[in-house]
Amino acid sequence: MSGSRASSSDLRHRLATAMLSVVIATGLARCAAPALTGEPPDIHVANGTTLPVTIVVSGTVLGTVAAQGSADFPADDLPDLPWVVEARSPSGRVLTTMTVAQGQVRETHWPDGRSEFVGAMGRVDLSCGRLTIWAGNLTPSGPVPGPGVPGDCAP
Repeated sequence: MSGSRASSSDLRHRLATAMLSVVIATGLARCAAPALTGEPPDIHVANGTTLPVTIVVSGTVLGTVAAQGSADFPADDLPDLPWVVEARSPSGRVLTTMTVAQGQVRETHWPDGRSEFVGAMGRVDLSCGRLTIWAGNLTPSGPVPGPGVPGDCAP
């Protein structure tokens, strides 16, 4: 026998090692691969101010949210992404804004049961309350509203 020939046990060992590497790599890929949701998001508004607020998406008026009110605007009723979303006072002054790009708002469900949410949000604290707009299914949280500045609630 020549020294360059591998024994059958050596070949079995190499084959087993290669197969194990493939099994491990496949298992790790399955464990690490999240399930993504990528549909266009709905837009939500929480208007805790004393002003009625008009929501405008990429130049199109969606509607007005009453003072101390809230509203949801389904993605099916919105133009194609990307969006520039504005919340405007009765006089048309932009109170807060956000942009939403394709794939920016997403929900990831990991195999271990964890979920990760990435969204878009615009928020302003006025002397007459807090206004928050957001895209996606997770309501943003944050500190207690700030005091605002005198005159910031003028229409």
